[in-house]
Amino acid sequence: MESIQLTSSQWQENAQQYQPALMADLLQFLAIPSVLDPTTANIQRPFGTGIDMALKFISDIAQRDGFKFNRVADNMIVVVDYGPEDASETVGVLSHVDVVPAGDAWTVTLPFSPKIEGNRLYGRGSHDMKADLLAAYYAVKQLKDMGFQPKRKIRLIFGSDEESDWRDMQAYLTEVGEPTLGFSPDGAFPVVPGEKGVLTLAIKFQGVTTSAWQLHHFHAGERDNVVPGMATADIELPSHVDINGFLGAYERYLNDTPIISGVGQYDDGHILLTLYGKSAHGAYPETGLNAGTYLAHFLVNYGFNQQAHAFLEFLGIANHQNVFGEKLGLVYHDDIMGDLTLNIGQMTFNENAESEIRINFRYPMGITETAILTQVQRHMGDLIGKTFKQESFGNQPHMVDLNDPIVTTLENVYAEHTHTAKQYKISNGGSYARLLKRGVAFGGQFPDVPVISHQPNEYVLIDNIPKTQAIFAHALYEISR
Repeated sequence: MESIQLTSSQWQENAQQYQPALMADLLQFLAIPSVLDPTTANIQRPFGTGIDMALKFISDIAQRDGFKFNRVADNMIVVVDYGPEDASETVGVLSHVDVVPAGDAWTVTLPFSPKIEGNRLYGRGSHDMKADLLAAYYAVKQLKDMGFQPKRKIRLIFGSDEESDWRDMQAYLTEVGEPTLGFSPDGAFPVVPGEKGVLTLAIKFQGVTTSAWQLHHFHAGERDNVVPGMATADIELPSHVDINGFLGAYERYLNDTPIISGVGQYDDGHILLTLYGKSAHGAYPETGLNAGTYLAHFLVNYGFNQQAHAFLEFLGIANHQNVFGEKLGLVYHDDIMGDLTLNIGQMTFNENAESEIRINFRYPMGITETAILTQVQRHMGDLIGKTFKQESFGNQPHMVDLNDPIVTTLENVYAEHTHTAKQYKISNGGSYARLLKRGVAFGGQFPDVPVISHQPNEYVLIDNIPKTQAIFAHALYEISR
């Protein structure tokens, strides 16, 4: 077939026919706990059993549907190809099968027991990004079933380490090289030609403390790119301090701040405090409530000393409600890429043992990693530790020429399908698209849908899945013919 002459409505109607099959696949896919698990990792499954199951799932459906596929990059990536093998140019579609840990506070269903309620499909990874991954896969199947023969080869690249260190794509680009151009469905509509830089700083220190106020343990957060929704502290009070009075003060603190909740209890000489904030994607920390800094904000007023106090002061005063970096002298705005933001994603204090704070920054063009590191070091107060830059792959700000066809074509397709003006946006998040010179993020987050990835009760709107598939199919047709 040389040319497909379809209106946006016809693309949508055609995509709708695939939804029963897509939904059946998606329910199976969401049930796979594809979380990084070093305890079950080996050469054959480098990121553990769950992620290996997810990659095998992709291989199985590709085989079922008659696609050419292969497992590459030391078993970290599955590629599915459609189009001429000898094509001089390739359109890459880059997605990932891994998800963040399940987390707590799920109420609608268990994280890996997908459940449909009304127009919502709940499950860990539904929003980030298994629904959009399968929408892209079915978009290529849609083109294949139409008989479309692309001039550029379309390659679906399914990674497995996006939520961690991107070791998969680093190996893939070394082994195979980058596609000519392409997009990642791990973003938003309309097209995203620019993504902020990503920097994680780790502050390591010893939890030295000698006060009668003893901070035995403090913990919040499991991932740098997630706003901690829960924090816990194990403390011991001086003998002269009334336990009930202290627990009453904690209850009043929670009541005075109704956007958070928590519980305090006494157990065998220890006070155990738990505080619940609101988890959110670390790229948008302003949409969350950092449980760790709130708990530190309460505790810093008491008589902890030395590094326990310094730890609580750094979190509870110097960086509490500080997502735009004001208290670190890091307020920075770029007219195209927007504001610098920070998320304190992991906080651990261990009495008389190694302790750590990890801060994840999203920064626009015009500010350097060195400047960010310097300002953090200047504002550590009495915290005696070493600050390390966590080396990560593809972390610099990324921007594609706004006149590049990969940008203008996707702008046109989205505008046609949504009856909106041609436009683009910049992302705080980081997708695999930033690894391609001509790579953009494109879908599947629609502008009117809240960002609920990485949160409890993560869901995707079912009605948006065929819309997304149709937009992807049309876009791939336009950029591969």
